[in-house]
Amino acid sequence: MSTSKAPVGVGARVFASVFFLFFMGLGLFFCGLIAREAVAGLRTWTWTKKACEIVSSEVREVDSQRRKTSNYYFQVRYSYDFGGHSYISDRYQLKPTAFQDYGKAARLIELYRPESATLCYVNPVNPTEAVLKRGNLLFPLALLFPLIFVMIGVLGVYSLWRPKLDTSPRTKPISDQGLRTTGRSVGVLFSLVFTVVGSVLLYTFLLRPCFKILSARHWPAVPCVILSSDVRSHRDSGHGAIYSVNILYGYEFGGREFKANRYDFMGGSSSGSGAKYSIVAQHPPGSRTVCYVNPADPAEAVLKRGFTPTMWLGLIPLVFVLVGAVGLSSTLRGSKLILSSQSYSTAVAGFGFGMSEVVPKLDPMIANEPLTLKPVAPPRSKFIAAALFALFWNGIVSVFVVNIIKSWHFGPFELFLALFLIPFVVIGLGTIAAAAYFLLALFNPRPRLTIRPAAVPLGGTFHVNWEISGRTDVLRRLRISLEGREEATYQSGKNTATDKNVFARLEIADVGVVPAMRSGDGTVTVPDNLMHSFTGSHNKIVWAIRVHGEIDHWPDINEDFPIKVLPAATPNQECTRTETDEERLQISS
Repeated sequence: MSTSKAPVGVGARVFASVFFLFFMGLGLFFCGLIAREAVAGLRTWTWTKKACEIVSSEVREVDSQRRKTSNYYFQVRYSYDFGGHSYISDRYQLKPTAFQDYGKAARLIELYRPESATLCYVNPVNPTEAVLKRGNLLFPLALLFPLIFVMIGVLGVYSLWRPKLDTSPRTKPISDQGLRTTGRSVGVLFSLVFTVVGSVLLYTFLLRPCFKILSARHWPAVPCVILSSDVRSHRDSGHGAIYSVNILYGYEFGGREFKANRYDFMGGSSSGSGAKYSIVAQHPPGSRTVCYVNPADPAEAVLKRGFTPTMWLGLIPLVFVLVGAVGLSSTLRGSKLILSSQSYSTAVAGFGFGMSEVVPKLDPMIANEPLTLKPVAPPRSKFIAAALFALFWNGIVSVFVVNIIKSWHFGPFELFLALFLIPFVVIGLGTIAAAAYFLLALFNPRPRLTIRPAAVPLGGTFHVNWEISGRTDVLRRLRISLEGREEATYQSGKNTATDKNVFARLEIADVGVVPAMRSGDGTVTVPDNLMHSFTGSHNKIVWAIRVHGEIDHWPDINEDFPIKVLPAATPNQECTRTETDEERLQISS
């Protein structure tokens, strides 16, 4: 008897290690990006504060290389004295300042009007370098987020390759054990990440626009003139073109002139240009229309203040919030439903009296007939399930990745959104890797198992015959064993999760020679002091023949073939048998 988990093949561990290493590497990459920017930002706090005068400030539609993009750039020039010399700088902050919303750039013009006095920060080592705005002191805290994934990668690799120090059997069933502290911590961590990331994305893409729409209901309508209107196309490598509406309009409010380019509160860019060209056609340059202006901030205005069909996309992050919330609820408040001695006694007492849905029963109509077993999940089913999930997951995540790539090419780079997307992108890559793994497994040798008799009672013996078809020459080792495991269900409200524990492993065959691996047979006796097959409402005792074939540099064979183990025969049942029955057994459904 053994209670350890089934051995993990070297190929599976290498595959899992590559996934964890990629997880760790991606986290380290973002750690490097954040650390570099954080150090540069913190360095500006050591620079010397000096008085300066704004020479000019404006909003431009081209970047420093004179390229016209979908952004508006705040350009400022200011003069200052340092060490007896006069200098001029054009840097608002260390990174170029670009906005998709014209109003945000216009606010900076209001703050830094020409000929106004303000403060700048000068690098004492290189006085030609100065900024008006220093780095964010809280920005280094962003390192904590990618460090989580670095830790997950490190712990994942360590858990795969660490030496197994504790080989003592666990005789205590799951039903009598508490929820593992490690499992709970990992579950809380992942669920918390899903909840936080999903909540931030939900607020950014749905709640914040909704709040703006509700607030804009009280904004006054103001006449405006369309200054320019076009559909801007951005080509992202490997993702085709995405489009955005850019309508610049001017209006007067409180005796002053303003400009804005916000069409609706959703904003952003997406694929499909037809609807966007239709909007632009309705707002030709020189035409007059009505915009809605925020009286508390006249630089903020919008042409369409109601809900738009694209806002439904903002519901996508709700999936991640729900997944995280369900995970947290199940992990923190989940209660394990155990198999009580009373329910077990009731099941055993009902053996043979209509309780076949709980305990398998004898059927004297079948003798020692062989039974060909079926695997729990054939390789084809695993591949289809993995491929469908990968398509679903990555289809959703790609919507946000496109925006990240756009911001990378055209600026400003949406760093925090990129950080939030790390776990979802990594999981998406993991689903693609899993689909590829199961695709390769389709070409593995196929085991075919036959047992005789079809079911065996505790204390009984049965014969196993195996045949391996396909590329058997690639097999390095073949192990066949009988496993008994307990499955206990956790429940929290309508959410359930299942924990599994192998309480017995009985070796049937362990061969390393190709001819012997192609076909063979073995015999195994089920100990009479264990638990028979059992199916309760929240607990199961499952017996299965496990086939594990090791293949170098390729997915291993890992398949389970369920069987039924009957309760030990009682004296009364022995007396009622006849010679013609010859201990016939059958598995009830």
